[in-house]
Parts: sequence; structure tokens; C-alpha cells
Amino acid sequence: MKHFFFMVVLLMTCLLQQAVAQDKSVSGRVTDGSNGQGLPGATVLVKGTKIGTATNAEGQFTLSVPASTTTLQFSSIGFKTTDRDITSSATVDVALAVEVRNLDEVVVSGLATNVKRSNLANAITTVSAKELIGSTRPVTVDAALSGKIVGANISQTSGAPGGGVSVQLRGISTLTGSSQPLYIIDGVYAVNDEVGNGAGSAAFSQASGGAGRTSQDNAVNRISDINPNDIESIEVLKGSSAAAIYGQRASNGVIIIRTKRGAAGKTRVGFTQDLGFAKAIRLLGKEDFTPEKIDLLRPLPVLQANPTPAQVITFNTALADTRAARADEKQLLAEAIAGGRIYDYEKEIFGNTGFVRNTTLNMSGGNDLTKFYVSGTTTDEGGIVKNTGFARHSIRANVDQKLGKRIDIGLTSNYTNSKNRRGFTGNDNAGVGLGYTLAYVPSYAQLRPNAAGVFPDNPYGGDNPLAIVERSVNEETTNRTGQALTGVLRILDREKSSLRLNVQGGIDYANTSALLALPADLQSQRGLPNPGAVRVVNNRSLNTNLQAFLVYDWTLGENINMTSQLGTVRLRFDRNFAYSQGQNLAPGTPLNPGRSSLVTQDATSTTEQDLGQVVQQDINFRDQIILGGSVRFDKSSRNGDANKYYAFPSGRIAVNLTKFSFFELPSVNLVKFRAAYGETGAPAFFGAIYSPLNNVSIGGRPGFIPSTLVGNKNIEPERATELEGGLDLGFLDNRITLEASVYQKYAKNLVQTFNLAPGTGVTSIRAFPVGDLRNRGLELSLGVTPVRKDNFSWTSTTLYSLNRTEVTRIVVPSFNTGTGFGSTFGRNIFTLGQSPSRWFGSPISAVDNPNTFSNLTRYEEAQPRFIMSFINNFTIAKSVEVNFLVAWRKDSYTSNLSRLLKDEGGTTADWSKDDDGDGEVNGIQRQGGTAREFIQNSGFVRLREASIYYSLPASLRTSVFKEYVRNIRVGVSGNNLLTFTKYVGYDPEVSVFGSTTNVAQVDVTSFPNTRRVFFHLNLDF
Repeated sequence: MKHFFFMVVLLMTCLLQQAVAQDKSVSGRVTDGSNGQGLPGATVLVKGTKIGTATNAEGQFTLSVPASTTTLQFSSIGFKTTDRDITSSATVDVALAVEVRNLDEVVVSGLATNVKRSNLANAITTVSAKELIGSTRPVTVDAALSGKIVGANISQTSGAPGGGVSVQLRGISTLTGSSQPLYIIDGVYAVNDEVGNGAGSAAFSQASGGAGRTSQDNAVNRISDINPNDIESIEVLKGSSAAAIYGQRASNGVIIIRTKRGAAGKTRVGFTQDLGFAKAIRLLGKEDFTPEKIDLLRPLPVLQANPTPAQVITFNTALADTRAARADEKQLLAEAIAGGRIYDYEKEIFGNTGFVRNTTLNMSGGNDLTKFYVSGTTTDEGGIVKNTGFARHSIRANVDQKLGKRIDIGLTSNYTNSKNRRGFTGNDNAGVGLGYTLAYVPSYAQLRPNAAGVFPDNPYGGDNPLAIVERSVNEETTNRTGQALTGVLRILDREKSSLRLNVQGGIDYANTSALLALPADLQSQRGLPNPGAVRVVNNRSLNTNLQAFLVYDWTLGENINMTSQLGTVRLRFDRNFAYSQGQNLAPGTPLNPGRSSLVTQDATSTTEQDLGQVVQQDINFRDQIILGGSVRFDKSSRNGDANKYYAFPSGRIAVNLTKFSFFELPSVNLVKFRAAYGETGAPAFFGAIYSPLNNVSIGGRPGFIPSTLVGNKNIEPERATELEGGLDLGFLDNRITLEASVYQKYAKNLVQTFNLAPGTGVTSIRAFPVGDLRNRGLELSLGVTPVRKDNFSWTSTTLYSLNRTEVTRIVVPSFNTGTGFGSTFGRNIFTLGQSPSRWFGSPISAVDNPNTFSNLTRYEEAQPRFIMSFINNFTIAKSVEVNFLVAWRKDSYTSNLSRLLKDEGGTTADWSKDDDGDGEVNGIQRQGGTAREFIQNSGFVRLREASIYYSLPASLRTSVFKEYVRNIRVGVSGNNLLTFTKYVGYDPEVSVFGSTTNVAQVDVTSFPNTRRVFFHLNLDF
């Protein structure tokens, strides 16, 4: 027994000595070359192998490598990959240089695989956490993307707290529903419903028996619930060639969001405090009144030729009434001037300062087996209108766990509570909307409350705007949770092949409760048959998804790497929207329908299910030629045949000339040609296959009768096909990079409700394929690092894109797409050879447009001629960072009705001027104009973001705080600081219709957009 024990010890000693002889330990630290701070999560690899590790929170690493190892490779997203020789030292410190675009960063290539950017065959834009919020603090994720994605038309359609942003990728893809892309957050199909609550005040306050929801409710898209501080990176699949793997939900493009996760190493704690304020970018201003102006506003009636006696009596009565009204107004004006009671009510309502606070605390760390990231954020943004604001409180926990050598599990958990108070703005014929009412209020009107707090009636509109601010209610609270679980099982792991099973499931649940109330004693309510209205809204949305993929990586010969994947995806979308509305509301509180005598209710419940099967093959020949193809088969309960699969194929190729042996230009790092084709879809709107029934009461008995609106049982999904080509270049160690893409995308079999000719027995077909349209575009992204030195660096990125849309096929007569308020103010028309977002309007011009809807005059396009962004980052002495982003939208046209309303009320700032010298003042002349007066150029140049930060030098920091504080950073930043535009509304981006599909903006006294300034403090422990 002793001999056996001795032999075992001897054998183990020999094996240990052999292992020691074969391996060696290397350690060091990886830092950001621009500021000397440690880089957590940087990858350290033995070059040419998969042996590696990640740096800890301080950027430090220790790695056991084979004794024969000579070179380590260091990389991190946003930094240049660097090699270091380790033959003469076991300690290596590396400072990684920032580069404009890291060609080794990993981007999405499928539902379960990734690929290096240098091998990418599609135009995919990546936005890092630093690019997203490293400059300033936008309140929502989609607003943070503005100006940072080439090929994206992003507009802030409302300045109300909590945002309201329209995102359109590569032009128009559908005529119904929203323009918003599909959002995927950590693999979960995110809820992004833009659901109105009925706050379109005309419908809410005057509807008989209750009102529905409208596209003018100033709704919030639910992506505003996501905390931008939690995001690690965003990838944008702009076109069908890249998004085809997502099938029939991806016609508007796909935005993939990855949240932050922990890294092995010492626990890292971060604290961020932002304090700021918001002011309206611009106010429309006012012009005070004179007796002469009152005479012009109230013109005397004109007696027609050869009047009858009755007409003479009517004329004399009207003449007397007008003269009396003039006299009364002049008397009120004189008294107001004498008493010093001339007011600027627009400034009083929209000219306030909203204070903004954002606090974030996060912690991350772990070891080789368990990694975690936990964060909590609270945001409170006060509105520029009293009693408005946005608040968001969120907590996130992301955990990654290794179970042995073959199983990895990742858990993502998030909870958000957000509250919006948006007030009443926008289009409103009932006199409740603030901007609408203010347009008609002269500066001498007396609207202030008396000593008892009672507001006087407004004789110039439907209600007193000061009373609406104080006493109306429009608030919305959302509780949202997102949960995702991922698992990877490594079934096979050999030298030249590996097989793994990727399983992922998740839910996104949002529950929104809203309260809207107009008390019965408000001026706008007292004259109604049932004064006072209150509505309680409850909207619930639940998205669930489950997918499983087998991924096989294998080598064919010595030079061809293959990745094969096969999988299935199951999606379910549940919506329950309900409200209860009461009219004839009793005085006092609480505000609920139960205290009303007339109560109406409405509830909508929908359930959709999709099932997809996916197969994909990628082929890589020595990084020289990269081929890929996939096909996804989808079926959906929204299609006419819920069991029929529709195929969505894609194919792509990239050729990297710099990887070939014949390429010998040291100053050229990348020359890659790429081409791709793909198809995506969009199911028809829910219930399109059904013909609804109308309820009826006959003889006191309830029943149903067929409606004149019929469904389409054969409806198929809309389809978008796209061909894309591109060229990627890199020069001088990638200090100059260029990504150029051209595309042609067809949107086919677009669905629209089609009105039939009289006498057919029905009025319309609910969903009918009306035609096709084409988008053609160009995208350019130029990255330059003019200076890269130890004490000063400068990186610059210029983005340029344009898109042209044209209807290429129409199978029905030309029709109005629904945006706008008639030909006098401009409308959009679906007609052959034109863009559906082009403006048409009065006067009739049969000569210029003989084939156009109603022969209306053709005006300009709502889509901009081009979009550009200029992004610059400077680092000075490794301590000072300066950033700014300038956005340029060239010649986008908006239907502006805000000035019309103020002209009618005599409150326009230039009302009494005579710009053309024809003897008629502007305020009167513009009212009698054609659509040319209202379709205005809303192009602009805007300083979208700007910031300056200072990081305390390490020597000074450690002398005061020792090693307890790893980083101290202070700064100041701003959003929308400067705007240069000829547009005369509150803001050139706003639109009363929100995220309309064709981005044809209409401005009717929308909530003014804001300029926001922040002061920042960042601490890392």
C-alpha cells in the first residue's frame, strides 16, 4: 500500500512539473488610451486560438497560456485591436486607441449567431453606450438615436414630457399602422404600442355616448419606458436584406437593444447624478391690439346689390351688432391699457422652466462562473407647462451563470414605473387645447382668477386656457416588466467542429392606466347637454416569445469556415384596451365615471400568434469571401389563412480585397464590396379578415345586422423586397473609414381600406391590396480621426442619407392617404408616379396635374431632400472631453395650421405688417390663400447635442480619495441648444399625428419642443 501511494504521488508530481513546463502565467492591465482609465470587459486572447479571458473592473487580467505562446491580442468594442509580444516579459500593459469604427466588433448576423463587422455583407449601424448617452441625457431611447443612424428619419413629434418620437428606416413600407420599427430588447419582442387614451379633446368632451381613440391623442410610444442608461449597444437593421431573418414583422426595420452585463473581477459601483432644466425652444410671440386692428378683425357686413326688404333688415341688424361688438372691444382695450393689464398668455403657459433630475446607481462584477449587473435609475422631468411632467423609475438585474463547461444561462430582469402628465394640446375644435385656444385670445383679455380662485369665462374661445392648465387632468401611469432567459448547451466541441443548442424565451408586459377629466363647471362643459367628462383607461399589452436554435460551426478543408443554424420561433401578442367614460360629472372628487349619470364603456381584446421556422447558412473563405443565405417561413393568425406559411428569403455576399495575397497597399486597411437581397413582411391589421356586425334594437330586443364594411378572408401579408449594394473602405490604420450603401426597396401589396362605388351593397372592403411603392436611397458614413496623439485626439463622423419614394403600381383609383385636413391645407395622395408623402392642395390645376386626384396642385415632399449629421469628439490632455452633434434636415415640408389659427385670432406677431406692400395686412391676406400658405419648409440645422466633461487626473484623485474612488467626472451638456430654420411654428419636427406611416407632418399648435441643459457628476468606485 505504501508503494502504491508513493507511486501515485510521484506520478502526480511528474504530471504537475510537466504542466508547469507547458504553461506560463501572464498578467497586466488594459486601459483606454485617451484617458488612462482601466477598460473592464476587454478581451485578451492568445492570438490564433480561443484561449483567453476578460479584464476585470480595473482593466486587469491574469491568463495562463501555453509556454510556446509569443503573442497576445487585446480588443474591446470601440477600440483598435492590438497585438503584444510576450516572449520577453510576463507582464503586459496595453493602452487601446479609440477608433472611429472597430472592424473587429461583433454584430448580429442571425437569431443565434454573430459576425465580425469586417465580414459583414449588410449595412448595419451600431450605436454604443458611449455614443448613445455619453454626451447628454435624452429622456427616451429613440430620441437618443436621433442623428446617429444613417438612413433613419427620426423626428420628435411632440415636445411634451416623455417624448413622442417617430422613427422611419429607409422610407415608407406600409400605409396603415405605425412607421415604428420592431424593437428587440435582449431577445424579447418589445411592446411599443402607441395607443391613444382619448385625449383628443374634441372627441373626449363632446362625444355622445363616449369616444374612441384618435391618432391625435398625443400618445407616447412605449419604448419611452426603457432606461437609456441600461443600454450597452444598439444595432439597427435598416432594410429587408438585413432584417429578413425576422420575417413578417420586420418591414419597418429592426432595432436590437442589448443591455449591460457584468464582467468578472472586482465589484464595480457607478453613480451618476444629472441636474438640469428645460425651456421652450421658441414661442410664436404676439402682437398687441389697437382700435384700428379691432376694426380690421371685425369687418362691417356688405349689403348685396338689389336687396329685398328682409335682406335689408338682416343687414341692418348685423351692422348694428358688429358696431356694438367693435365698441365693446375698444372699450375693453382702453381699460386694459389704462390699468396696465396687457398680458402675454402664451409666455405665461409655455414660457415656464421645467426642472430635470436623473439619478443612476449601478453595480457589476462576478467571477468566471457568475457575473452580474444591477442598476436603479430615477428620472423626473418637469414640463414647461404647469402640472405636466414625466417621471420614470426603473430597476434592472442581469445575471450570467456557467454550469460546468457545457451550459451557460443568462437571466435578464427589468421593472419600470413611468408617469406622464401631458396636458391638452394639439388640434381641438372644442376649445380645450391650450395652443388652439391661445391663438384667439387677445393680449387685453382678462382671464386671471379672482380672489376666490374662480376663473372667468373666455369670450374668445371654448374655454379659459389658464383654467385648463389648473383644473383639467390628463395623466398616464405605466407599470412594465421585462423578463428573458437564455440558455446555451454545448453539445459537441471538437477542434474543427462544434454544435450548440441556443434556447431563449421572454416576456414584455406593460399595464397602462390613464385618467382624463374635465370638471363640469369648466366653461367648455357648461353648455353641453351632459357637462363634465371623466375617462378611466386601462391598456394591457403582453408580448411573449420562445425560440430554439441548433448552431453547427464546422470547417470544410483548411480554409472554409461554415456556420449552419436551424431553429423555430413562436410569438404571441395579447392586447386588452378598455375605458370607462362618464358624462354629466358630479362636482368634487373623486374623479371617476361612477359619479356620472351617463356612463359608456368600451373594451377591445386581441390575440395574435406567429410561428416561424428558420434555416441559415454562412460560409467564410479565409475572410476573403463571405457568403450567407437564409429563409424564414412564417405563419400568422392575422393572415387570411392562418395555417399558410410565407417564405422570406435573404442572400448576401462580401468580398474583402485586403485579405487577398495580391493586395499590397499598407495604407489601405479595408476594401470590401458587398451585396445583399432580402424580403420581409407585415401582416394586415388585426381583424382584417372579418366583416363586423352592427348592434340594433328592434321592438326592444337587441340584435345584430350585417354592416356595409366587409372583410377580406384571402388577405396576405404585405411584402417588402430589397436589393442592397455597398462599399466599405479603411485607410491609414482605419483613421479614415467610409461605408457607402445604395438600396432599392419595393413595398408590395400594400393594404388599405378601399371605398367601393355606390350601389354595390357595401361601402368598403376592410383590407384590400391597393398597389406597390418603391424606395430608392443612398447612405454614406465617413469616419475620420484627424488627430490622434497622447494629449489630444479628434474623431469626426459625417452621416448622409437620402430616400426617394414613388408609387409604382396602383389597382384602385387614386385616394387620400388620410393625413392632413383637406385640400385647402394640403393632403397626401396615393397615386401612380408620386410619393404618398408628397403634398397636394388647392388650387385645382388640371394643366399641371391632369391625372392627379381631383387635379390638385402638386407641392413639395414631406420627406426631406437629405439628412446629414456631423458628430465630433475631442479629448484634451486625457482629462477634457468635448462633443457635439449637428443635425441637418434639408427641405422637409409640413402643413402648418398654427399660424392660420393665430391669423384668425389676430394674435400673430406680424399680423399688421404688409410684407408685399399690396395694402392688405399679412394676417388677413394669408387667410384667403391657397395651400401654398400652409405647406411650409420645415428643414432645419440644429445643434442636437453638445457637452464638455472633465475627468479628475488619477494622481490628484488618488491623493485625495486613495483607491476608493476610481473615477470622478463632471460636465455640462445640452439638447437642442440652437436651431436654425425658416419654419414659423413652435418646432420644425412636431406633428399632431405622431408617428404616421408616411411622416407627412401636420402642425396644429402642438406641445412646444424644449431646449434642455444638464450638469453632470459621475463617480466610479
